[in-house]
Amino acid sequence: MKKTILVLCALVVIATMLIGCAKKEEPAALGPALLTIGGKLDKPNSGDKFVVDQAYLDAKSVEIKMDDPWMGDGIAYKGILVRDLLTDAGVAKDAATITVVATDGKGLDISIADSQKWDIMLAHWADGKELAEDTGGPVKIVFPADARTVYADEQWMWWLTTADVK
Repeated sequence: MKKTILVLCALVVIATMLIGCAKKEEPAALGPALLTIGGKLDKPNSGDKFVVDQAYLDAKSVEIKMDDPWMGDGIAYKGILVRDLLTDAGVAKDAATITVVATDGKGLDISIADSQKWDIMLAHWADGKELAEDTGGPVKIVFPADARTVYADEQWMWWLTTADVK
């Protein structure tokens, strides 16, 4: 009986040591950034920034039909909802806005409260095709009909590259 207990204790000690020595899983490597978010974030994935790459979009995107003032009605846009991105990036509790910035340097402030209320999307696909540069890609912001009372047609920004949470 004593031998059995000693053998069991030895096995438990060895198993514990093996588990403790197991290699910790490294986070997945990020691909090229399609959008980089900085500012008040609690869960950055690259230094102090949150990088949106193709793999992230592939995993987290949703599809919603929207009427686009420039491209036509009933377009099936697919991308990440701003509210979901802010959740994944861990937006700080005292943050009030996210500013998206296009390649031409123009920016747009979106209130975090609005992003929680409406399906504001950072789109990467339209009608099943990846957005090309001539259609606003690789990332553009699109607004559902109910948000257009606050965000005018001119605020559908194309060619987004960065965002800042303030």
